Amino acid sequence: MLKILLIDEDGEHAEQFGHELARRRLDVIRAIDCGEALARLRNREHICDIVILSMTGRSRPWLEVLRDLQQAGHQAGLHEVPLFLCVSKLRLEIDFQLKIERMGARYACEE
Repeated sequence: MLKILLIDEDGEHAEQFGHELARRRLDVIRAIDCGEALARLRNREHICDIVILSMTGRSRPWLEVLRDLQQAGHQAGLHEVPLFLCVSKLRLEIDFQLKIERMGARYACEE
């Protein structure tokens, strides 16, 4: 069973998204903010296969957040670092999407 770390500040959205992932037989762990997610990624007891970053809520420097999350995954010293998926309710500009892709993550719009 794949383990998913879902980072989502919106409780209602996270609950709906988490239920949909669980329905697909994925083991979902939620982090309510990026600080909690960083701690979980650095902790070898919370190994996950995929990190889903919901880029909703307050405006943040999302590329910096993604970089910090990726570094935390590498610093844990795991053989396999998690895959990263950035999701948004709004369609982001194509240049921003490309920057995410160049960082080795994937982007999806929830339309």
